[in-house]
Amino acid sequence: MEERVAELEATTASKGNKKVSLTISGWVIKAMNWWDDGDLSSFYVGDKSYDLGSRFAITGSATIAPGWSAGYNITVNTMGSQFGVAGTGAASNQVNENAGTFGSISTLYSYGYIKSDDYGAINIGQLSPASDNAAVLADISGTVIESNAVFFEGASFFLRPEGGRGTYTGLNAITWASFIQCSGLAAGAAGIGADCFGAANDAIRYDSPTFGGFRFETSYGKNDLTGPAFTTTPNAAFWDIALFYNNDWGDFKVSAAYSYTWQETAMATAVNPNTGNDSGSLHQVGATLMHAPSGLGIYGLYQHEQAGNIPDTNTWYLKPFVKRTWNPLGATIFYGEYGQYNDMYGSIWGVDQCATMGNVAGTRTGNFCGANAANTLFVTGSEVERWGLGVVQEIDAAAMHVFARWQNQGIDLDFAGVNSVNQRRNVNQSFEDWNLFQLGGIIFF
Repeated sequence: MEERVAELEATTASKGNKKVSLTISGWVIKAMNWWDDGDLSSFYVGDKSYDLGSRFAITGSATIAPGWSAGYNITVNTMGSQFGVAGTGAASNQVNENAGTFGSISTLYSYGYIKSDDYGAINIGQLSPASDNAAVLADISGTVIESNAVFFEGASFFLRPEGGRGTYTGLNAITWASFIQCSGLAAGAAGIGADCFGAANDAIRYDSPTFGGFRFETSYGKNDLTGPAFTTTPNAAFWDIALFYNNDWGDFKVSAAYSYTWQETAMATAVNPNTGNDSGSLHQVGATLMHAPSGLGIYGLYQHEQAGNIPDTNTWYLKPFVKRTWNPLGATIFYGEYGQYNDMYGSIWGVDQCATMGNVAGTRTGNFCGANAANTLFVTGSEVERWGLGVVQEIDAAAMHVFARWQNQGIDLDFAGVNSVNQRRNVNQSFEDWNLFQLGGIIFF
C-alpha cells in the first residue's frame, strides 16, 4: 500500500517551503456489501477498515547534505461507516450494521526520520513497526487492498448455530472474531486472523538500504494495544525484525518477506487469570512468484503465534491469480483465495461458554447447557476456513480500481462439556456459513 502511494506522489498536489517539501497523497475506497448468514441477509454500503480504509498522507523531506535527508509522515484515517469489522467501538453485524464508526478521523502515522542513502533511515514516532504488514505486502498481485489474509469483513458478525431458531433469536452471543483472534493485540484492535502485529505503535524503527534485492527493518517500542484497557504499561515492550526480498529472476518476479515479533505482554493471556501476563512471539512469512509474460502467479502466507499457556495458533493463506492487460483501461486481475485459521480462540480459552453459545434453544450446545444450570461448556479447538473469488480492473487514466469479490467463511469447533457431577461430555455443534458479495472501487490521489 505504501509503495502504491509512493508511485502516485509524482502526480499528487505538492507544495512546500524553500527547504522542506510537502506532498498530499492517499485513496478513497467504498464498497457495496450483500451478506447472508444462513438465515438473515442484507445490504450495506461501507468503507474498508483501519489501514485499508480511506485515508490521506502528508509527507515531505529536505536535503541535509549530499546523500542525507530528513522528513516526516502524517497519515490520517478518514473512513466513513465501516462494514463487518470487529474493531473496538465498530462492531458492525446482524443486529446493527451501521455500528461501524461514522465519520471517524484519526491519526494512523505521525513520525519523522533521518535518512542516509548509504546507511539507511531512523524513524521515530507513531509508525508502522517492522513486522506490521510485512508478510501481507509481499502480495504483488495488485489485489492486496481488495482482499488479503486479514478478516476485514465478517469478523464481527454473530455465529448462527445449526438446529436453532431463525432470525435474531437464532444467533449465538459470540462473534467470528473470537475464533480469529490474535494473541498479542487487544481483542478486535488489529490483526484479525493474520498480520497479528498489524497496528501502528509509538516506536523507533531502522530501515536498511537495499543490497541485491534484500533489505531489513527492525523496531522497538511499547505495544499500545495490549491489556484490557489498551494502555501502555512498563511491561508492554515489543521488538521485531523483518527481512524483505524483491527481484526479477528472468521472466519471474519474486517478492518475499519474513518477520519475527517478540511481545513482553500478550493480550490473550493478560485477560485470563489462569495464565498471567506471559510474553508472546510471532512468526510470519509471505511470498509471491509471478510469471511476468503470462501474468500467472501465486501468493502465500503462513503465520505462527505463541502466547503463554494458551494454544499456539497457525494461519495459512493462498491466492492464485492472473494479471493481464486485455483492454485499454488497464490490467485485469482474476484471483481465488483460501485461508485456514487454527486455534485462534485464546481470548476465551478456559472460559465457560454456556452464556454465549448455549443461548439458542434446539441446538446441541443449547440443550447441554440448558439441561442443568451447573453444566459448563468449553472450546478446546477451532478451525475457520475462508474461500473467495474476485476480479480487479485497473483504470490507469483515473488512477483507480473497481472490484468485485465473493467471500465464504465456515467454522468447525471442538467442545468439552462438563456436567453437574463433573463428568466430561462431548458436545458436537455445527454452524451456518457466512457469505459476502462485495462490489466497490478505489481512487488514488
